[in-house]
Amino acid sequence: MELTARKEDLARNLQKSQSVVEKRTSMPILSNVLLEAADGGLTVTATDLEISFQGSLEAKVNKPGRVTVPARKFYEIIKELPSDDVYLKEKENQHIHLTGGRASYDLVGLSAADYPALPDIADLSCLEVDGDVLGEMIEKTIFSISQEDTRFNLAGLFVQKRRRDDREILRMVSTDGHRLSLIDREIPGLAALDIAGGVIIPRKGVAEMRRLAEDGGLSLGLNASFAVVKKDGATLILRMQEGSFPDYEVVVPKNAGRVALVNRQAFGEVIRRVSILATDRFQGVQLSFKEGLLELISQNPDLGEARETIEVDYEGESFTVGFNARYFLDLCGAMRSEVISLAFVDENNPCLIKGEGDEGFLSVIMPMRL
Repeated sequence: MELTARKEDLARNLQKSQSVVEKRTSMPILSNVLLEAADGGLTVTATDLEISFQGSLEAKVNKPGRVTVPARKFYEIIKELPSDDVYLKEKENQHIHLTGGRASYDLVGLSAADYPALPDIADLSCLEVDGDVLGEMIEKTIFSISQEDTRFNLAGLFVQKRRRDDREILRMVSTDGHRLSLIDREIPGLAALDIAGGVIIPRKGVAEMRRLAEDGGLSLGLNASFAVVKKDGATLILRMQEGSFPDYEVVVPKNAGRVALVNRQAFGEVIRRVSILATDRFQGVQLSFKEGLLELISQNPDLGEARETIEVDYEGESFTVGFNARYFLDLCGAMRSEVISLAFVDENNPCLIKGEGDEGFLSVIMPMRL
């Protein structure tokens, strides 16, 4: 293999591959990226066997070929080269020579023949999706995906298609067992997606989708086995999480008659201040409602107590309920509404949160004893 490519184009594709590459792996070749040169172009591939990234860029190819190089060091070298162009040449014994300006390097690679083949997605149908819409849907659900890999069916984002009044709706749901986030968006052409019963996209894959969804349109494909996102010469392939997502609709309160309206930004700021004294493990904060007023309280036997009040639009009987402060902080950071509603059946049941500026979105947070 021998070629010349623009440093900026190569660095951009390598940067996108970094979060896919495994830092610690029993397969050393997964710490490498695969470089394939052919027909005036260069393809960069990275995989951890569950998530695969492939990016393409123009290159002057003198000799086609395939090599693998250490992903992180190669990226660090390329982005620091003092030139606009990069020259790459394969040498004997999987060594790769590269130059840029007056800088030159010889890297030890591994055999490209041992690099895992990517899944065959040739028959997977895709549809055009607004990247901003997909990005918003992920932004409002990713924070409540379970961080516990032992709960594998919760360690991902549940995606399904639904119909409502002859409209095609894409739904995303996440839960860690203590909170739930749900968002619906109307997206034409969902019939092309083969996900009749819904699928679970793994947590790491969701984060990669969010990065690729930034700025502009993209192509999205889903079936029972894989999710595919294509944008600007880059392709992301995600292997679906196994398992069945729980019946999430049963936890959404149906008759939450106690409703308080509060300014989202002010509410988040008060929670942040009060939670400074909350215990590190549980981050528990009490919410005490009475007519027109909400008092937030945190108590720590080792540090003391914090209290602060905030005005709310609430009429009804007084009650007090405890929550994990971090759950509300995550939620306030993801929502866009100026005013949000906190709805309760009573102090022993979950809180239902919505906002007029967050179309099709709702969140449910379970209370905790303090």
